[in-house]
Amino acid sequence: MPEGIDLDNARTREMVQELEQCILSHSAWLKNLHRALLCRLPPNPDDLEPDAHCRCDFGRWYYGCPHPGLPAAAGFRSLGEGHHTMHDRARDLLHKAGAGAPLEPADYDRFIDLSIAFVSRIRDLQLSMVARLSDSDPLTGIPSRRGMLPRLAQERERSLRIAQPCCVCMMDFDNFKNVNDIYGHQAGDQVLRAAVQFVATLLRKYDSIYRYGGEEFLLCLPDTAPQGAKNIVDRLRAGLEALPIALKDGTSVQVTASFGIAEIDPGASVEEVIARADRAMLAAKDAGRNRVLLWSDLAPAKRAGWSG
Repeated sequence: MPEGIDLDNARTREMVQELEQCILSHSAWLKNLHRALLCRLPPNPDDLEPDAHCRCDFGRWYYGCPHPGLPAAAGFRSLGEGHHTMHDRARDLLHKAGAGAPLEPADYDRFIDLSIAFVSRIRDLQLSMVARLSDSDPLTGIPSRRGMLPRLAQERERSLRIAQPCCVCMMDFDNFKNVNDIYGHQAGDQVLRAAVQFVATLLRKYDSIYRYGGEEFLLCLPDTAPQGAKNIVDRLRAGLEALPIALKDGTSVQVTASFGIAEIDPGASVEEVIARADRAMLAAKDAGRNRVLLWSDLAPAKRAGWSG
């Protein structure tokens, strides 16, 4: 699966809002801290404690609840470390002010720099979350077509550079309109989401899956030759065929999909390789559905297009 933030869309949106509240709380905390330093007023007792970084709103958010998926995001650990150091420097300033000692400009500058960097890191984390939302499919939560081509171009370049095979696979659910017609579109969405999540869990950690459009999804299988890709995908196909998907009303639905595989070729663009995989998938449907076909195994007439 893709590296980076691994959260469902609803939780990602919640965290963006939670982080925004942390920034507002930080501004209020900073105002009170300056008031205590400048006016020589008693500080908030929490700010004098060794674990002050755990007592503010951000600290309670960062340390007080699990964040599955976030530790892999760039900067999440450094965000916590910078926040901890910022509170340490704030405590030093408060102790000096409480003892009547003069505050050194260099000590104050270090604290302010840490405060500015802390807010900047939160903004960076928010931006990475928002970028994930814009690049992901709102129904299934997997990456959308928007970010697919750049990622596949990178995989193509890598494959050619290290002389290792790489395959792409087009997957399209069979007769999915029947599911929507019989059970309704909400149930159809539930079935599609469950089926895609099942496929995604069976992929290797360096594989990727994208929603191509409608009920079509594209898989990228690095370091995999066509026959190996066919074996992998056929296991996905068989597992999907045997998967009972429970609906909210207790009904159980089963679906199948057709798959077409094409290998990345030095003489073909990413778009051309996708088109080959798509033709192989259409040929799989033409041959009876619920099967896996390689583009390299198709007859010349089938390579040129689907007989329909």
